Amino acid sequence: MLDLHPLSPEIGAEVRGLSLSAPLGRKTVQEIRSALVKYGLLIFPEQALSEEQHIAFAREFGTPEVHPTREGGSGHPEIFVIDTADGGPTAEWWHTDMTALPAPPMGSILHMQVVPDRGGDTEWASQTAAYAALPSEIKTRLTDLHAEHQAWWDADTRNPHPVVRVHPESGLKSLFVNGIFTQRILGMPEAESQELLEFLYAHAVEPRFVVRHPWRKGDVAFWDNRSTQHRVHNDFGEARRRIHRVTLMGEAPMGESPMGEPPMGEPPV
Repeated sequence: MLDLHPLSPEIGAEVRGLSLSAPLGRKTVQEIRSALVKYGLLIFPEQALSEEQHIAFAREFGTPEVHPTREGGSGHPEIFVIDTADGGPTAEWWHTDMTALPAPPMGSILHMQVVPDRGGDTEWASQTAAYAALPSEIKTRLTDLHAEHQAWWDADTRNPHPVVRVHPESGLKSLFVNGIFTQRILGMPEAESQELLEFLYAHAVEPRFVVRHPWRKGDVAFWDNRSTQHRVHNDFGEARRRIHRVTLMGEAPMGESPMGEPPMGEPPV
C-alpha cells in the first residue's frame, strides 16, 4: 500500500518509501493511478532514475508523447529537456500543458536534474476544486460552453474544448481554460468572452486551490493534466535549472454533453 502524505487540503500528495528505478507490480501501478486521480499531483522524493528508467516508469501509465516544438535534448525523443543554461523557458505563467492539441496530454512526469540554490519552486492548482467552489449561477452559465485553444508555437494549431471538463476516470468536473492557450469562448461576444475568461483565470488559481513544491535534486512530480494547472516561480536569477519531462498521450476532452456543431456565426476551427 502506498505511503501517501497529502500536501494541501485540495491538491497533491507525497509518496514516501517507493523507488521508481525498479519495475513496479501491477497492484502498485494501479494504486499510483488511483492516487493521481484523487490528488491531481504526486511527488516521489529524491529518486535516482536513469533516462531509461524514467521512460519505463512513464510507460506504466500510458504512451509517451514527443513535444510538438522540439524532440528530446537528451538522446531520447520521449524526454523533453528544459535547461535554463540553454535558454529553455521557465513556464512562469499558469497553464495546462498543450491544450491547443485536439487530444491534450493525460499527464506529465517530471524528474528534477539541477536545482537552483534558491527559488524555482513549482505550483499546481486543482481545477476540480476550483470548479466545485464556483457559485451555482456561474456553473449554470458555463454549462456546455466551449473555448478555442491556440498554440503559441503555431497559430494554425487551434482546437475547441469544453470550458468544463468531465474527468474520464473520476467523473468529476473541472475548469479547462488557461491563460496561455485559451483564446475565446465560442458563440459569445468578444468583450463578454474576455470578461468571463479573466474571471475564470483568476478564480482557478486562488491560493486555496494551490500547492507549492520546493524542489530537491531527483524529485519526481507526476501530475494529472486533465484536472490541474501549474507554473514555475522564475525567482532564481541566472542560476541553472534543468528538468527532464515525459508527457503522456491523452484523449479529446469531454464536457457535460458532446460539442456537436460550432455555435452559429463562428468559423470552423
